[in-house]
Amino acid sequence: MSESMFIRLFAGVSSDYFDSIPLLFWGQWLLPIGIFLLTVGCYMERNRKVAIFSLYRYERASAWWKRHFVKRVVFGIRTAVLLLLIVLTCDIVMGKLFLLSAELLAKISVLWLFHSISMAALFVLLDLFPIRRFGPGVLLLLEGVTFIIGSRICAVSDVMFGTWGMYLRSSLYEAGGFPAGVIIVAEAALPAAGFVIGREYLKKETDYI
Repeated sequence: MSESMFIRLFAGVSSDYFDSIPLLFWGQWLLPIGIFLLTVGCYMERNRKVAIFSLYRYERASAWWKRHFVKRVVFGIRTAVLLLLIVLTCDIVMGKLFLLSAELLAKISVLWLFHSISMAALFVLLDLFPIRRFGPGVLLLLEGVTFIIGSRICAVSDVMFGTWGMYLRSSLYEAGGFPAGVIIVAEAALPAAGFVIGREYLKKETDYI
């Protein structure tokens, strides 16, 4: 199973390594996340000036924010799906597809996609604030620090953001893993929360102006 590139990059780090940080497997996990954040960041940077000028076309900042937020999160979803397809294609070309059942492929993909969507939403929210230049770094740090904490302290491992996208640490893989259904709901709620926070922030800023 470990010979599949898809599993290496998207399944996460096994809980067999609890209380230790296997750098190779952790690096493999962070690689597609780093590429994802870099791609989304480049897209937002390229469109920032246009997005700012388009604000004046809307009567309310909340209307602009809705379009701005949805457009960028959708781009994040497309990027995440593309990364999954590229790596899956590599497995097909290398003849490793037989290592992936349809069920396994679906479970890994769903967890990673929801994790990516939540990161994209947080990225768009961070882009509203002065720290936007450090957005990718902040999110990678969030991913890394929470993973390390979850790997060191068993009692809080289930609520650590850095493990939520990992199939190998979920209840879909092992009985003691984090509850996959609950985490999927939580990560689906994060974009909604990010949207509301951004909308309220813009309301205050535009009222002040």
